Amino acid sequence: MANTYIKIKDKEIPAIIRNYRHINSIKIYFRGNVLNISKSKYVSKRKMLEVIKQNEEHIYEQYLKIISKENDKMKHWYTGEKISYKGEDFYVQIKYVSKKRLKIILDEKNKRFMIEIPEILENQDNKAIIDKYVKRFLCVKTKEYLEKRLPYWSQKMKIEYKECKVGDATSKYGSCIPSKKVLHFSNRLIMLPEDKIDAIIVHELSHMIYANHSNKFYQLVQQYIPNYFEIDRWLKKNVKKVMI
Repeated sequence: MANTYIKIKDKEIPAIIRNYRHINSIKIYFRGNVLNISKSKYVSKRKMLEVIKQNEEHIYEQYLKIISKENDKMKHWYTGEKISYKGEDFYVQIKYVSKKRLKIILDEKNKRFMIEIPEILENQDNKAIIDKYVKRFLCVKTKEYLEKRLPYWSQKMKIEYKECKVGDATSKYGSCIPSKKVLHFSNRLIMLPEDKIDAIIVHELSHMIYANHSNKFYQLVQQYIPNYFEIDRWLKKNVKKVMI
């Protein structure tokens, strides 16, 4: 998390400044959209800002590229935009209605993801509120799916669990606490094809037996999902499909 902001041209760029004893130069680099600055504790803030000013054009160009890529991944919620549901493309349809609350309607037959927005919000930037409702909707649908599919794999693998929780994780699709027999899954799970969801479920259940990613762990996973590594490559390659 950024601990400050540095103004470069027209942008307030989030930044993290770290001071070290044993470092001779000032290192400036991006990690995500955050500018990281590593410097000697003896280098003044004034000197640091001078170095940043000297590299202003390069830093600015890098930041614009990063922001552009991030925007490409995000949903902007306009009619005709696509959203993935169970691995299939559904078309977003925005409709302004006289109702007071935002509502999401899933038309699986026609592959439409309809979002009804109160008319009073028509001339506003509604991305934040739509994001909130979509995440909540995906959470419900993911829970419904897991309620059916998780017991199937638990019985098939003869691996028990006590609790399953669904949250808004973006860095991983699932996690496991073997000592408590608790499984955690991302609400974005329902956006994936069903065979990919199965692979993630099997992966997390296998962690009940092997907490690490040892050879024995992967042997157990592949016992039930023979093409697991192929699926894992697909998940890494298609991460944009589950961005909101």
